[in-house]
Amino acid sequence: MEDLNQRLTSLKEGLESTIDSKVEQSVEKNMGSDYKNQLKGEVNELISNHGKVVEDLNSRIDSLELDKQKSLQNAPPRNFSANLKAALADSASFKSFMSGDSSKATLNLKAIMTTAANASGDTVPADRLNGFYYDPTRTTRVRDLLTTISTDSNTIRYIQETSYTNGAAARVEASAYGESEFKLDPVDAPVRSIGSQLTMTKEMFNDVPALSGYIATRIPAKVMNVEDNQLLFGAGTGANLQGLMTAGGGAAFDVSSAAKFYEFFTVAQGVHTNEFDVLIAAKNQAQIAEYLPTAVMVNPTDYNKMFLRKDSNADYVIFVNGVLTVLGTPIFPSTAVTADKFIIGDFAAGATLAMREDMEISFSEQHSDNFVKDLVTVKATERIALPIHNPNAFVHGTFSTAIASMNA
Repeated sequence: MEDLNQRLTSLKEGLESTIDSKVEQSVEKNMGSDYKNQLKGEVNELISNHGKVVEDLNSRIDSLELDKQKSLQNAPPRNFSANLKAALADSASFKSFMSGDSSKATLNLKAIMTTAANASGDTVPADRLNGFYYDPTRTTRVRDLLTTISTDSNTIRYIQETSYTNGAAARVEASAYGESEFKLDPVDAPVRSIGSQLTMTKEMFNDVPALSGYIATRIPAKVMNVEDNQLLFGAGTGANLQGLMTAGGGAAFDVSSAAKFYEFFTVAQGVHTNEFDVLIAAKNQAQIAEYLPTAVMVNPTDYNKMFLRKDSNADYVIFVNGVLTVLGTPIFPSTAVTADKFIIGDFAAGATLAMREDMEISFSEQHSDNFVKDLVTVKATERIALPIHNPNAFVHGTFSTAIASMNA
């Protein structure tokens, strides 16, 4: 670029010198009109040639400027070190200091610090992994163990036997048979709604790859976590389902003195009482009611504690191919169950999950002022009911409380 400028300056000076020389010749010789016309033509030709050269040089300058801009656009952003080097190279104060003409140099770093991300900068550009990363969702859910049906109503009504007096007996000839009595009551299980919503900008929704897929997967998983909580611990009032592990749901583990395993273990034996003992006692409670438990659900912490239980000889109580069972009934670890809690039961016979509306994901701009603000609302909802028609099919309780009741 500097060479081009020098060449333009030289051409200009040469043209001016030539024109001045021709004019001086014309004045000194006082030539006639023919020579003047010839001289005028020569000057015009010089000017024309000079214009062509200037035009060519300007075109080359424009091309160089364009190449420079493209190079700057394609160049990776400079980090702090690169910006500092450039600032030192351009600093007259620093050049003077280095040449010995000055005893100090001052460099303003404000601009450098605002254009560089940090003092070290990104020496190597980061590669980006596709998709979104988050902790896994719950693997075992309560609905997986229940019988599921569909419904078109907002209420599930069922007839439940609430009492039965058995008068059946051997009959003496010519005498009356014993009289039996029972009571049947209608019970309603209302359909309840569970769901969640979130709002985001339309730009984010459209510009971030795979965001819609992430949302369509992640929100339902969170709604399902609430469903698990309702199926187990719902209070049965207001908008809540009646849960299996609350009053009015399944049967509580019997810790009374009338319990079959109350103070079953002596003081000496009590030090070895563990979660397996509790679950066997709970299974027995369900079996006395003529149910055959199909599954046990416990918190993962309690599940893994059971693997670590040892007897008086420091031998593991049970460890069979990494699978825990209680007399053949599988134990499922799930974070749906609170630590120190358990539930065992015949899930297929004890309750039914009725689906009024299965999980539905919807996206809409028609909410509040979404339309004028370019926002999108995402909603995940379901409508379900849980008729617990055979509550004695389930036994639930607290490990620590149950263990205390089984020890003398």
